[in-house]
Amino acid sequence: MAVAKAHHAKKVAIYGSGPAALMAASRLLLAAKGEPIDLRVFEKRGGFGRKLLIAGSSGLNISHAASLESFVGHYRGFTPEIWGRFFKVCSPQDWIQFVENLGLETFVGTSGRYFVREMKASGLLRAWIDALKSQGVVFESQHEWKSPEQFREFDAVGLFLGGGSWEESLPAWPQAFKRDLGVDVREFYPQNVGYEVAWSEGMIGEAEGKPLKNIMLKTKRGEKAGELVVTRYGLEGTPIYFLGEPGPAEINLKPSMSRDRIRERLQSSTENLSPIRRVKKYLQLPEASMALLFHHLSDAEKLNMEVLIHRIVAFPIELLKPRPLLEAISSGGGVALDEVSAEPGSELMLKKHPSVFCGGEMLDWSAPTGGFLIQGCVTQGAVAGQSIWNYITSKRKT
Repeated sequence: MAVAKAHHAKKVAIYGSGPAALMAASRLLLAAKGEPIDLRVFEKRGGFGRKLLIAGSSGLNISHAASLESFVGHYRGFTPEIWGRFFKVCSPQDWIQFVENLGLETFVGTSGRYFVREMKASGLLRAWIDALKSQGVVFESQHEWKSPEQFREFDAVGLFLGGGSWEESLPAWPQAFKRDLGVDVREFYPQNVGYEVAWSEGMIGEAEGKPLKNIMLKTKRGEKAGELVVTRYGLEGTPIYFLGEPGPAEINLKPSMSRDRIRERLQSSTENLSPIRRVKKYLQLPEASMALLFHHLSDAEKLNMEVLIHRIVAFPIELLKPRPLLEAISSGGGVALDEVSAEPGSELMLKKHPSVFCGGEMLDWSAPTGGFLIQGCVTQGAVAGQSIWNYITSKRKT
């Protein structure tokens, strides 16, 4: 009678402790279905999940209620077809269910974004790490990936080393990738970041820190409704994170009303008021919007009703350049996507190093905030975790 051979536990290392890394570990354990795995999560810092804690310090937005078709359209980098396959592994609803299974309550805000009820990342991070530890995962801090020599003791390695955002200095791993692995790494650049605008001193003095509420921003990348905040250097806020691009842009200060409706409202009174005073009284624009009109229109424009109406529905601004990478919520650039496999079953494996898998911000893709960014990270983590399992089981058979 044939005797089944005992399988030694495969050794897997996960470097990084952000959402992509933790989801890779979770998915690997799920795929293993109880088979023993020696799984270790290494973090270069003294604590785990730093960027998740930063992102969730004032309201942890974890996904979006948009349709999957709409969801895919928010990503740059991988093709929509590839993203579609990724989401079959870990869809937005899969991720929401995962969070709720950790014991956290979620809800959908008025903007369509999903949040955790406690509005902070600390509870999610703690519950997630505790769940992994309870399944035997070992966490080690102050342990940084530096060279391929660290691959030797593991059957497979998942690298989730992060990008260039929220870093005092650029990470060292891109140079090691180029030098030691022969992998193409693109220069990091800021994403989900404010843009510089040449405000007048009067505008800054009156509107700095105040919101342009209920506006519609339009750039060559499209249009997005929401709220922008005036800063000394320019603009911050979701619409600029979605659509920011150097060059001309327009802000509709009253998108809820048509030109004709605005005209009707401004002409409805017989009071002897100038057009700009009528705007202030009858359109009830926010303080920052009125400051924009007062300080960035000429006296002649403020006295011309038709010109003023045109500026209200299409106020022209020039987006000069994005703020530095240090201020960015996320970064573009990183490992070139043609360096990783997109083949079903081995997605996110480095083609030149088949036992090594990558994901998260260290890859050259991007997405806006509002739930799309973190969803993209955890989905890639799930895909990488499944691919790691596929790899180690295929090696075992050989």
